[in-house]
Amino acid sequence: MEKVGFGLGDTASNILYQAWSFFLAKFYTDVFGIAAKHAAFLFLITRIWDMINDPMMGMIADRTNTRWGKFRPYLLWVGVPYGALIYAMFVTPDWGPNAKIAYAYATYILATMAYTAINIPYSSMMAVVTPDPMERTTLSQYRFFLAFVGKLLISTFMLPLVKFFGANQAHKGYSETLGYSPVVGYRMTMAVFGAIATVLLFITFMTTRERVKTPKSQKTPFLQDLNDVSKNVPWIILFTACIFWLTHNMIRDGSVMYYFDYVSGHGKDILFTLPLPIFTLDFDLTTTFMTIEVLGMMAGVFLSTPCKKRFGKKPLSIFFVLASAVLGGIFYVLPPENFVVLAVFNFLRAIVTGALPVFLFAMFTDVADFHEWKFGRRATGLVIAGIMFAIKMGVAIGGFLLLQLLDLFGYKPNVAQTPEAVTGIKLLFSVIPVVFIIVCGIILCFYPVNEKLLQTIEADLKKRKSIEQN
Repeated sequence: MEKVGFGLGDTASNILYQAWSFFLAKFYTDVFGIAAKHAAFLFLITRIWDMINDPMMGMIADRTNTRWGKFRPYLLWVGVPYGALIYAMFVTPDWGPNAKIAYAYATYILATMAYTAINIPYSSMMAVVTPDPMERTTLSQYRFFLAFVGKLLISTFMLPLVKFFGANQAHKGYSETLGYSPVVGYRMTMAVFGAIATVLLFITFMTTRERVKTPKSQKTPFLQDLNDVSKNVPWIILFTACIFWLTHNMIRDGSVMYYFDYVSGHGKDILFTLPLPIFTLDFDLTTTFMTIEVLGMMAGVFLSTPCKKRFGKKPLSIFFVLASAVLGGIFYVLPPENFVVLAVFNFLRAIVTGALPVFLFAMFTDVADFHEWKFGRRATGLVIAGIMFAIKMGVAIGGFLLLQLLDLFGYKPNVAQTPEAVTGIKLLFSVIPVVFIIVCGIILCFYPVNEKLLQTIEADLKKRKSIEQN
């Protein structure tokens, strides 16, 4: 029950994260009405501010002491603002261009701050729920299976719900071409998802406990913590690898809708309908493709179970990175009009990309233990915040590059694209993100913490705690 409850926290986090990854660029350029080059700087500037918040939030969480623990309380305190800001980001106000851009900056910045205040403490909880490295890998499996449930909710139901909520012809922004109002559809859909995320965070708060405590005698000066982290070699390697990993993810995920709308040209073709008690949802090729990807990722989580019993986290991570590169790059030569071929290779690619974060995030918590073992001071929040800083840096770089390259390739929203723009979108969907994931794999080759060292660390930390208690 506790593992499931913990995993639901990442379902809530992924509702916003996947909305950013798959839909926000397209929403800003095609619905909100921001030019791609201006949206690129919106992504970059807000994410730079978000990255500054990460280490601050980590150090604040490390110094939080309540009857509920250090990290759990933030799920309770920030849950409602988080849900409300998920909604606010996808509201399109009827204002002038400058006022709309200011609104986009304000809501994006506030939403990323709420995400940070939730996700840094939540990710840090993996290191304090249990001290056992193998149990943490199991916990990571629960976490990412349920994280992909959040991704499934967004990838599968986002566009059908947008069409459903925007179907009334009297709605503001109704498009005869689309058959719905994206302005109303996105707003109402994200109101629903925001409410779901808030409830899930409360469930995580209620069902989890923190068991690994910071030594009472430990003093925690800010500068000393920062200095220690700067000398933590495994942390530096993971930090750098994560920048390239998330740059890859952001470019690939953000280009899906562009690929199906302008390269395949059949993204809005309805493949099947799903009758529900109160309405019927239409599933087009884009939605189906994304749903297949999430199902593949969930299968990848199951694949990680036999893998973790036979191999270490580092070799598995490197293998899954390289497999992802091969299966991602092949999309450049696959026929865009053949949806069955695209779906099959997408499912295979998703299996390896779904298994990868199970091991990477377990490695993050191992680095927190390595930090305490090496420097004699526990700084879980700061160590995890630093990794999340790198992840968000990758998101910032990936989002910026996606939109800047779209502009460079000559992309124009809602019109037929030039041959140069079509080729550019194909590259963004395949070859360009592969370059970043390959670099990630090369960096991971230098990660020095293996399973044998982890056993030594666990034994030494237990001995230290036993001595302190006596």
